[in-house]
Amino acid sequence: MLIPSFDRLSELRPRQREILRAVIREHIASARPIASAALVERYHMDVSTATVRNELASLEELGLLTHPHTSAGRIPTDLGYRYFIESLMPQPDLRADEQVTLSHQFRQVPADAVQWLRLAASALARVTAEAALATYDRVLDPHEVVWTREIHYEGIDQILGQPEFEVRERVREVVSLLHDRARLAQILPETLDEGEVAVTIGSEHTIEPLRSFSLVIGRYGRDEGPIGYIGVVGPTRMDYQRTIGAVRYVGALMSDLARALGA
Repeated sequence: MLIPSFDRLSELRPRQREILRAVIREHIASARPIASAALVERYHMDVSTATVRNELASLEELGLLTHPHTSAGRIPTDLGYRYFIESLMPQPDLRADEQVTLSHQFRQVPADAVQWLRLAASALARVTAEAALATYDRVLDPHEVVWTREIHYEGIDQILGQPEFEVRERVREVVSLLHDRARLAQILPETLDEGEVAVTIGSEHTIEPLRSFSLVIGRYGRDEGPIGYIGVVGPTRMDYQRTIGAVRYVGALMSDLARALGA
């Protein structure tokens, strides 16, 4: 089946957009296929379950939804998540109280890169309930362009508990990949500007072990260039709105530290 272009997807009717948004929200929360009757009841839709069922079928034909096995319910595809992020998702952000807490924690961090990495990774893992990583690129000899990348991880046990990863070997492969500095360099976006976030979803990955996962990556640093990256790894059934907001906010805090301390 050919993947439809976003030009065609831009023609989705308002009701189709509403239904797709609802399916994605419900699946992110429950990890279960979502049926038409559940949507009509939960969202008080003023149409019949048969009408919603027809719209779900249309969204499936467009490649935005699929149904696992013989289930009557639908789940989002990677393309469905991509459309949600680019066209349906509210502005990513964290709650004001969470921002205050994180800002306070980062102000207490000693002027030490390792402490930064630990706090950034642990904060992202806690806020998103996924696995998180933070890197710091330390220049050893600028004349010889010699540098080393320090990496810290948190929350691997949290994705081990996700229902998608009952087959633990998938997670072990990803953990091994993230500890391989050469392979990790292949998935860190070199051209990412400060404040930007790169999201790669499932089948969009070029590295096979990552194709069951989504990766949300941001970079932090000074005006002269990046110092490191922070990111979150989790199932494609990820709360993208919250995760993107968390990566952006923690990245901004890390950049502020880097500038203040002249790292």
